[in-house]
Amino acid sequence: MLSQSDIDRRSPVWHGLSQLFLDTELQRQDYESIAGPLRASGYSMQELHRILKDEVAPALAPNLASAAGEWAGWSENTVRDLVVRSLQKRDVLIWRILPMRWVDRRHVEAEWNKLAPLLVG
Repeated sequence: MLSQSDIDRRSPVWHGLSQLFLDTELQRQDYESIAGPLRASGYSMQELHRILKDEVAPALAPNLASAAGEWAGWSENTVRDLVVRSLQKRDVLIWRILPMRWVDRRHVEAEWNKLAPLLVG
C-alpha cells in the first residue's frame, strides 16, 4: 500500500486522470487541462501511464459501464477515496491473481494516446 505522502502526491494526478472516465466526450482543451497537473507532478511519462492503468482505471472504469455514469466529475477527495479503496482491495491475494476484466484497456490506451503528446515539453 502507498504511504500517506505518496497518496498526497498522487491525489492531483488521480483527480486529473479521473476525467478520462467520465461519461462525456472530452475535447482538446480538456486534455490540455488534464495534462497541466500531470506535468507538474514530477512523475515520468512511464510512471503516469502506469498510474493510469494500475491505479485510476481499476477504480473508475466501472463508471463507463454504468447506465447512469458520472459525467460532471468527482472531487479530488472522492477520487482519492475511490482509488485508495480500490488499491486496498487489490492488496488481498485474490486481486493479485485475477485479472481486472472490467477495465477496458482499449479505452485506457486510446485516452493515453490523446493525452501523452501534451505531457511532453
